[in-house]
Amino acid sequence: MSERSNPEPAELAADLAGMLRSGVSIQALRDCESILNLSLTKAKAASEAPDDLAVAADTLIREAARRVDDGDAYGAAGSLLGVAPGTRGELLKRRREKAAKALFVSPETLRKEREDGLIEAVAAELYALDSAYRFRHRHREEAEREPQDNRLGIDWLEQHRSYRRIWSPVVGMRKDLAVLREYLAAEDEDRDAISDRLANITWQWARFSLAIERFVKEQGGLWLLADMDSEIAAADAIYKLEFYVPFGETDSSWMRTMLLKTPHEELDGFGDKLFEAGERRRELMGLWIAWAGCPEAGDSGCDCNYHRWQRTADEFIRLIDDDWYAVADFYRNSLGEAETQLPHQ
Repeated sequence: MSERSNPEPAELAADLAGMLRSGVSIQALRDCESILNLSLTKAKAASEAPDDLAVAADTLIREAARRVDDGDAYGAAGSLLGVAPGTRGELLKRRREKAAKALFVSPETLRKEREDGLIEAVAAELYALDSAYRFRHRHREEAEREPQDNRLGIDWLEQHRSYRRIWSPVVGMRKDLAVLREYLAAEDEDRDAISDRLANITWQWARFSLAIERFVKEQGGLWLLADMDSEIAAADAIYKLEFYVPFGETDSSWMRTMLLKTPHEELDGFGDKLFEAGERRRELMGLWIAWAGCPEAGDSGCDCNYHRWQRTADEFIRLIDDDWYAVADFYRNSLGEAETQLPHQ
């Protein structure tokens, strides 16, 4: 197979449209150059053989279709393309009927008004999956290089330690929010469990907010990452993480102050101070619950502030992880060279 640049969404959509009559199959996928040339297809394939690539591509298309169908295995996109259970090998007419039923429209309306959009949406998801993979693993594909501005004498390990002080509470808060949503969705309300989880979330947010304040005071809020685009993305993510929460800087300042007054800034003492806050605590808990109570399951592309925050948090977490991979080899090599140059005792 010839090497080429990363396929564009339009090329992927053309490949999918070309398989519409027969439906997605291993045989049909062997001729889909754009889909087979996705970096993620090659990464998931057992080998570069066309059949192995086609098997990997089939798996990716199923995943992309489920994303378009909001996790429904029998959704419109999967049915139309023949990757939904029971649709492989079916005639296009029958697959259109199933897709139309999933969308509550007639087969004719589907064909004239919705079909192209479904195919383009699956192509966009394929591209997004591949793009995310390439972003996560680009450090493995690029030649090892010295991080920019190293001539300034930057201690990359210490720099990333400061990033991790911001990164850690974001990770913790995401996990606590997931548990909170499970409690809120349960038939039997467990008030004690909800209260405890809300205290955890508030503590994590206070840690995050305080870490940002310290980062600004001690390092000027300067993001020094492996490339300029990552630096811009990190600063933008921090802005959004603070913007999408359901309260303003005054409340964040109040939480930071409580955390600073807590021995060792630990959760136990912070929870006690939070409980003593009375009415202000109840107002804050109400804001958290209303914010996290979006009925949309998972991340189905919902545009509420809660899901926007979750997507931004995920982006920030990956960004810091990937940047460390980009500079870690250089740091380790530099450390090794320094150790070999130490005078013998």
